[in-house]
Amino acid sequence: MSQRCDSYASQPQRERLFVALEIPTDVKTRLSGLQSCFPGLKWTPASNLHLTLRFIGSVPQAHVEQIQQSLRFVTCASFRLIAAGLGLFQRKAGGILWAGVNKEPALLQLKRQVDETLCVSAGLHLKDESFSPHLTLSRLKSPVSPALKAQVQERTAVRLGEFTVTGFTLFRSFLQPAGAIHESVERYSLGMAL
Repeated sequence: MSQRCDSYASQPQRERLFVALEIPTDVKTRLSGLQSCFPGLKWTPASNLHLTLRFIGSVPQAHVEQIQQSLRFVTCASFRLIAAGLGLFQRKAGGILWAGVNKEPALLQLKRQVDETLCVSAGLHLKDESFSPHLTLSRLKSPVSPALKAQVQERTAVRLGEFTVTGFTLFRSFLQPAGAIHESVERYSLGMAL
């Protein structure tokens, strides 16, 4: 028994990280107000609503400071985003109900800079993935019903808010039975080199 404990204790501590845009309170309130249109779905808490730029995943705790420092060199100007329309990412055993965000060129530039910085300066090996900017409203545990599809289809053009992006955040995430808890590690301002 003590051998297992010693072995576990010698393993480096890890943190689950991601880089995201925080969403203003007024937009979060509007998004949370949609919950009444979709009874029975477990909704993402407003405090957890964000736009993921890059899911980093589990990294050794000792590597977090290097990631923080590298992200300080991302230099983009602030820009405006529009949240509009609902959609579904469907899977056999469920899916995701999301609110769309326009693919603003400045957003795509920020995403590229974050990815490049994490690879070059922080030395991370990131998966090449397509980027579909969205805000996750609900993670569905069962297959998408025709009724839910119809409800979403009725709201594909609904305007949900416009906001200025003045920075981005490195988050750590703790997985809990009741859902993930996100905690800010560091916030980075746009429009100036830090």
